[in-house]
Amino acid sequence: MKQTFFVLLMTLSSLSASAQYVVNGSATQLSCNCYRLTQAVNNQSGSVWNENMINLTDSFDYTFDVFLGNNDFGADGIAFVLQPISTSIGSTGGGLGYDGIAPSLAVEIDTYQNGNLGDPSYDHIAVMANGITDHSDLAGNLAGPVSALPDDINIEDGQDHLIRVAWDPLTLTFQIWFDGILRLEYQGNIVEDVFGGDPLVFWGFTGSTGGLDNEQRFCLAIIPRVEVTASLICAGDSVQVIDSSYSALGSIVEWTWDLGNGQISNAENPGFVTYSEGGDYYIVQSIVDAAGCDATDSTLLTVIPGPVAQFNVEDVCEGVPAVFIDASTTEAGDIVSWDWELGAYAATAEGATPVHEYPEPGTFEVLLTVTTTDGCSGQFSSTVNVNTLPTSYLDQGSDGLLASFITWPNSTETVQWIFADTIVSDPEFQLMFPDSGTYEVMLVTTNAAGCTDTLIHTFFIEGYPEFEVPNVFTPNGDLVNDRFEPFTYAVSEAGMKVFNRWGREVYAFEGPLQPGVPWGWDGTVNGGPQAADGTYYFTLELLAGDGVRFRERGTVTLIR
Repeated sequence: MKQTFFVLLMTLSSLSASAQYVVNGSATQLSCNCYRLTQAVNNQSGSVWNENMINLTDSFDYTFDVFLGNNDFGADGIAFVLQPISTSIGSTGGGLGYDGIAPSLAVEIDTYQNGNLGDPSYDHIAVMANGITDHSDLAGNLAGPVSALPDDINIEDGQDHLIRVAWDPLTLTFQIWFDGILRLEYQGNIVEDVFGGDPLVFWGFTGSTGGLDNEQRFCLAIIPRVEVTASLICAGDSVQVIDSSYSALGSIVEWTWDLGNGQISNAENPGFVTYSEGGDYYIVQSIVDAAGCDATDSTLLTVIPGPVAQFNVEDVCEGVPAVFIDASTTEAGDIVSWDWELGAYAATAEGATPVHEYPEPGTFEVLLTVTTTDGCSGQFSSTVNVNTLPTSYLDQGSDGLLASFITWPNSTETVQWIFADTIVSDPEFQLMFPDSGTYEVMLVTTNAAGCTDTLIHTFFIEGYPEFEVPNVFTPNGDLVNDRFEPFTYAVSEAGMKVFNRWGREVYAFEGPLQPGVPWGWDGTVNGGPQAADGTYYFTLELLAGDGVRFRERGTVTLIR
């Protein structure tokens, strides 16, 4: 759960300082204009309702000045609620005090992610109907959830924010602005669809705590507010103390500050204040407005030595894990925990050197929070680039022994063609091969980020078919010219017959030619006795790899 410190200013033409409010549950009135919905205690529920109903056939335009604190580890948030039931209802836990109130229309400002309710990971706003708090329930989730700020997931930043809620019954439009930016809009007849045709409703605020807690409150008209540039500093450092208070009933005319370190100030803004020793300091502010209404606010400043968070990471290619190396330092104590928000799909990690593989390319914002044995934390964020892999693709063709290769890299990519003994860097080229056969080429494409993709392509080179027939052979066993074997190139099958001068067949062969397997006439009579020296006649038929047949007749002389 996330801590929610909520201060609210509401401006409405019908609202006056004498308006009456009904306080329920853990809610309590703190001053003439301030109410606390819950204390920092688990499982509390508080609600405060204006006892005067408003009529939704009239338009309204409410503006809230909100302060959401700077503690990101409490719970749960509050809701501005319209309902016709009574002024004594509310609930506890993640329901923000309005869970189960039906009929109702609630503008929830939720700073804690309840996974079972479909909450997003960022602080968000949503328009909900009939006490439904589950965002996956389409009947109850009328609009949102959306991030309260378009460029920041956290609104518990110690800063002032404006929320404006407006209803226009003519256009049936319900709108919500945050810090002057329109963030959410719902169009529908809420009188008919939500309240069954009854336009009279109470308005009020609800808040609750569950397993985690926080003090949650709102103020009307006069809003005391202490703003500090940091809530956690090291001893000897300074923090700027700023007044952010205002009153809708008149300007602030008097300030009294107890800065917690023995200093008292009556300035509007005390400025920079130095705390020389460690410890907890409550900065207490008291204000008085032109109408004589007074209010008090305080904030806790913790002064302890703090670490300086830092990490190193190199950009990676898609599919390669990123390695994060902590480089944080501290002057006091030791760093005992490392919490990483890795910037993709709510991925987190712990430890000083996490490894994470991102599921897709992109630039990811990584946040490291380190904590020392003293409980002092520091944060550092940076980005890691996960670069897209290039894609290797090629086209290859051949004309005889001459092969052509082409690929199409973009202007930022380079290529390398790698053969057994050749490397070529041109996208398009030709290469002459020494013989027919099966070859392999590796294409490596490299993009500007240094990422590579490798494609292995196997291809067959087949030259133009050729053959030569010797006219003499000497089968004398010296392994030189011992066979009458025609030389063939790019020939797949052969048929040959040899005849003596009387026409008797002394050798016959027909079948495929296997690389490295000898064939042809060995000088015997059909594999038996040796044939006599002399002239013999042959017929030869060859089948080339491209399907062309060659025929040859001639004589060969056998000499031993």
